[in-house]
Amino acid sequence: MSRDERLFDKIEAYLRGKLPAEEAAAFEAEMSADAELARQVRAQRMELQGLEWLVERDLRAKMDAWEREVEQAPAPLRVSFVRRWWAAGAAAVLVLALFGWWLLQPRQTDIGGPQPIVSTPDSATSPQDTPVKKVPQPPRKAPQKQPDHIAEKSSPKPPVVTTPRPVTPAPAATDYPALAATYYRDQDFMDASAAATGESPLYGQALDRFKSGNYAAAEKLLAPVIKLNPNALKTKELLAHSLYKGGRYDAALPYLRELAASKDKSVAERSEWAMALTLLHRMPGQKPLLDRVLDKITSRPGHAFYRQADELKQKLK
Repeated sequence: MSRDERLFDKIEAYLRGKLPAEEAAAFEAEMSADAELARQVRAQRMELQGLEWLVERDLRAKMDAWEREVEQAPAPLRVSFVRRWWAAGAAAVLVLALFGWWLLQPRQTDIGGPQPIVSTPDSATSPQDTPVKKVPQPPRKAPQKQPDHIAEKSSPKPPVVTTPRPVTPAPAATDYPALAATYYRDQDFMDASAAATGESPLYGQALDRFKSGNYAAAEKLLAPVIKLNPNALKTKELLAHSLYKGGRYDAALPYLRELAASKDKSVAERSEWAMALTLLHRMPGQKPLLDRVLDKITSRPGHAFYRQADELKQKLK
C-alpha cells in the first residue's frame, strides 16, 4: 500500500470517528502544523458528505418510485399484497402466543438417579427398653487461684478510641460545555457576517436557516459554495458556526483554524475566540491547544475578545 493510500485510509477513519482518542488528537495537532494536510482532510470531508447526500437522494428516489408503482397497481394486486402481510403477521402472533403458553407451564426437574431413602425410627425398640450404662466420672479438682502478676496480665485492656479524620470533599468537576455556552453569543459572530450576501446567493438562505436553528440545512447550502470558492471567508465562517451549533466540533475546528490565519483582522480575531470555545467542548483532552489559543489572544490587549479570554483563563486555573 502506497503512502497516499495509507494517508487516505487514515483521513477516512478520522472523519468517521474510528480513530482512538489519542491518535485522533495527535492527528489534529499534525493538521494544525501542516496546512496541506488540513486542506486534504477538508477536501476529503466534503467529498464524503457529497457522497452521503447523493446516496440519500438516490434512495429517496427509489422509494418514491416504488410507492408510485404500488399506487398505480390494479386493486386486486394491492388487496392480495395487503392480505399476504396480514397472514404473515397473524402467523407470527400465533407462534409467539404458543411459545409464551409453553413458558408458563409448570415443570418438574428430574435429574435422574434413585430416589433418596428416608429412614424412620423403629417403633419396636424404644429408648426405655435400652439399658443405660453408668460411666464413672473423674473427681473434680478445686479451682486454683492464679498469682496476682498472672491475673494482671490476663485482665482485658480498655478499648482504644480513635477519632475519625475529617474528610475533605473532592472539588467539583468543571462543566466545560456549560462554560462554553455562557461565552458563546451569536451576535459576536453573525452580525459581523451579515454583509456576505455578495459571496453567494445561497448565503442569505443559509443565514435564515442558521437563525431558525436548522444548522444541518445551513451546512448543506454552504458546503458546495466553499468547494467552488475556497476564498469565501464569510461563507466559510457561517459554515464553521453552523457545525459548532450542530455539535460537530471536530468538523468546525479546521475551518476556524484556517480563518484564524486570515489577513482580515476582524475575521481572524472572531475565529480565534470561536476556536477557543470549540476546544472548550473537547476538554480536558485538548487543554494544551486551548492554552496556546488563549495565551495568543491575551498577549494582545487590543484583541476584540481580550477580556473574555482573560476571564476564561482565570476560571480554568
